[in-house]
Amino acid sequence: MPLQSYIALKSLCEEQMQLEVCDGCDACGLRCASGVPATRAEWEGLEDHLDSLPSSERNAIALVEAQDKTVDLGDGVTVQMCRYRDMEAERCVVYAARPLICRLLGHVEWLPCPIEKVVRPIPTPDALTLMRSYALFERKTFEQWESDGAEQDLSPLNGG
Repeated sequence: MPLQSYIALKSLCEEQMQLEVCDGCDACGLRCASGVPATRAEWEGLEDHLDSLPSSERNAIALVEAQDKTVDLGDGVTVQMCRYRDMEAERCVVYAARPLICRLLGHVEWLPCPIEKVVRPIPTPDALTLMRSYALFERKTFEQWESDGAEQDLSPLNGG
């Protein structure tokens, strides 16, 4: 699927989201686990978003990244949360630049709103088509993209 078709389908699905019911809500927050894959475009968009922020906000995000991200679910089960999950304020500090999978939380049949505020999810055929096209893109975790970028940035210094 060409990139333009993917972008159009993503826009169509985003237009169908009931985002107004999400304003101020954090019920999906426990789903913000680490290791969520993102495309290169999503990673670069996140990096651009962070670069556009004033230094005070970037410093605040650095403090969020340094927080303990471990959540104890009981019975010896723990989960590591996303590096951009503010554990104290219970919110995403990069909400405006979050990846597609995070945007779909609560808005698709297979990731329903945990408190049933979203009564009209994206129609499943549209959402599945979007996910199938999304799956064609290379995806890595934030940490993997960051590591790849660091390796690329250092290659000229190593004679590469």
